[in-house]
Amino acid sequence: MKNEINRKDFYIVDHAVLFGLIAKHADKVLGKEGLDTCAKAVVIMARERGLRSAMRCVNNGDALDMHSYLCYAELLDTQGWNEVEIGTYAPVYQTGTVRCGWLDTWKKYGLEAYSWLYCEGIDKNILYGFNPELRLEMDRYLAKGDQCCGFHWLDCRFSDMAELDSVMEKRAGMLSQVTKDFLYHSGHLLSTLRRTLYLEHGLERGKAVIENALKEYASLFSQEKADMICQEAEQDFLTV
Repeated sequence: MKNEINRKDFYIVDHAVLFGLIAKHADKVLGKEGLDTCAKAVVIMARERGLRSAMRCVNNGDALDMHSYLCYAELLDTQGWNEVEIGTYAPVYQTGTVRCGWLDTWKKYGLEAYSWLYCEGIDKNILYGFNPELRLEMDRYLAKGDQCCGFHWLDCRFSDMAELDSVMEKRAGMLSQVTKDFLYHSGHLLSTLRRTLYLEHGLERGKAVIENALKEYASLFSQEKADMICQEAEQDFLTV
């Protein structure tokens, strides 16, 4: 008897591979212009994700500061595919991502060439969508061969580990309200990449990219999973 696929069967691998395949087929169909469009779509997707977090934050009566940004982040790596180390708490909070589930996935599936399109645009623009006045500087990237992705959260500091722990405790108490699963995020990715490709390159060429990418995704994971992502992509991603 065939096992039914549900939302819990989607994870970082689905999100990463889907992006990599869309970028791959954008490259085949559209060349450099297609890759530039994928990079543009990452910025849009990231800002929309940050904006949703901001909406939840304001609805709860919290300030749009960096502590709230950490609390309201939508992504949750429940399986430990990412590893983050703390560099300093003050005067600037600094972290380093020493292992990344997205990059590991792109390497596994031969899609590493497209990693930089995603990595360059994602984190700073999630923060920008949350609050354009907050600042993040990044000086190292795993995708460029560095030992970690280096995050300098310029508008954030903690007096000690206990203060950071208190922020994370607040986040833990509202995870079900602020985080979204990877089917949702895969649907958002498809929605954003698809509409950006269509707007930049027209229906026929944009559709060719998306259909080829989804066909290859289905061959790797299943047609059912591809169909579920397509259905998820039909919702309004600017509502909370």
